[in-house]
Amino acid sequence: MIVSHQRTLQTIATCEGIGIHTGRSAKMSLRPAPANSGVVFTRIDLPHAATIEAKPAHIVDVHHATTIGKNGVKVRTIEHLMAAFAGTGLDNVLVELDGEEVPTMDGSAAPFVELIRKAGLRRQMVAKTYLKIKERLVVESGRSSIQIVPSERLQVIYTMPFDHPLLGEQSVAFDITRETFANEIASCRTYGFLKDIEELRRRNLGLGGSFENAIVIGEGGVVNGALRFRDELVRHKVLDLLGDLYLLGRPILGTVIAHGAGHHLHTRLVREIQRHLDLEHMAPARSGVIERWARPLLQPERALEVAPL
Repeated sequence: MIVSHQRTLQTIATCEGIGIHTGRSAKMSLRPAPANSGVVFTRIDLPHAATIEAKPAHIVDVHHATTIGKNGVKVRTIEHLMAAFAGTGLDNVLVELDGEEVPTMDGSAAPFVELIRKAGLRRQMVAKTYLKIKERLVVESGRSSIQIVPSERLQVIYTMPFDHPLLGEQSVAFDITRETFANEIASCRTYGFLKDIEELRRRNLGLGGSFENAIVIGEGGVVNGALRFRDELVRHKVLDLLGDLYLLGRPILGTVIAHGAGHHLHTRLVREIQRHLDLEHMAPARSGVIERWARPLLQPERALEVAPL
């Protein structure tokens, strides 16, 4: 669904939880923000609050999660929160954190969607801009690849081969709408394999992981309860992708086709799209591969009108 107005929060929303990699607790507040400000993170636990805009230039690490940073300050594991912003149509928000890592909650984006739903969305009297893909872009690494091709809406086709006899290869295809995100993607949790846990913790990763915030898979299959969907693991990859794509600061119109990808390839695609945007900004007369597209505001609307999710 294409909407014309930018949106921010109606009120402040707050939560608290453990970071899945640091194992440390953090409190997070989502606050309304002005039009055209995008997603901005602020570390309020530091002597002088540090601000990091969620944009491709600030990606600093993509090993097992997406981390942004600026001037030596980082915010880790932002992808599930960013996916919730993308999936609910939230354009402008200030994220205040009193720690280095976004709380993992249950390992999905659903708790963040619920936070946004309770706070409500407010229309802003500025047009929402979309990035419309006009030519195919592709990035590859070995047998893994991700590409985006022209389309009139955002679609995702994602295939993930798992190195596990009971999982095999999983594929999904979605037209991404608010309803599809809320009902089919948001609740899909992050996952890990028992055989990898010791190595992750040697690298100071997964220190906050537990049966409550991740799907844990052993030789015989899932060891901590039932899956929410038969193909929940590949659906979670779609969730990660949507969060990483939202680092571009605007929704995308195009079809993404991914095979065996992850944060590394997601963010390489993001950087490739941003590279073309930068080139077109420098030479606006050239025929570009990406169009900045906005539906005009056809009629005035009250700035405080609540927009349904």
